[in-house]
Amino acid sequence: MFARQVSSIAARAFSGTGAFARPLVSRSFSAAGVLFQTPYIVPQPQFDQPLALKIEKRPNVMKVVEREAISRADIDGRSSLFIRRAAPRDRLCAGDVVTVETKNSMAEGAAVSSFTGVCIAIYRRGIDTSFILRNLVQRVGVEMRFMAYSPLVKRIEIVHKGVGYRRAKLFYLRENPGKAFQLKLLKKTGK
Repeated sequence: MFARQVSSIAARAFSGTGAFARPLVSRSFSAAGVLFQTPYIVPQPQFDQPLALKIEKRPNVMKVVEREAISRADIDGRSSLFIRRAAPRDRLCAGDVVTVETKNSMAEGAAVSSFTGVCIAIYRRGIDTSFILRNLVQRVGVEMRFMAYSPLVKRIEIVHKGVGYRRAKLFYLRENPGKAFQLKLLKKTGK
C-alpha cells in the first residue's frame, strides 16, 4: 500500500496537478527581474589598461599579465640586462663578472650585502628570470642564484664583460675554476 501512495505522489508531481504543481512563472525569471531592479556597485579599476601590444589582435592573457608584472618590478631598468635579442655589450651574458647588492630584509634601513662573481647561467623565464653567480670564497666555490626582479635585489652591475666564452651555460667552470678566475679584476674585487 505504501508503494502505491509513493507512486501516486510522484505521478502528481510530474503531471503538474495537486500540491506539487509548478508555478506559471519560473523562478529564475523572477530572480532575474529582481536583479535588474537593484543597483550595481561597480568598483574603480586598480590598474591602467592592460599592456596589450598594438600589433596583437587577440592578446594572450598570460603574456599580458606577465608583461604588466615585469613593468611593475622593473624599477631601475634591469629588464634591459635580460633582453635576449639585445646586443651582447648591452645585456648580461654568461662569463660576465657581475656585482649584485641585496637587502637582507624588506624593513626600512635594512643592511645591504654584495656578492661579486662570474655569471655561469641565465634562466630567462619572464618575471621568474634568474641567474647564477660563482666565486671562490676562502678557496671554496660558492654559487648564488638571484631572482632578477626580486624586491630584495637592490642593484645589478656588470663589472667586466666576459671574453672568450662561447657557451650559454658555463657549468664546466665548476671542475676547472682556475679558468674563470684568471681575471685580474675578479681577484681584486674578491680580496
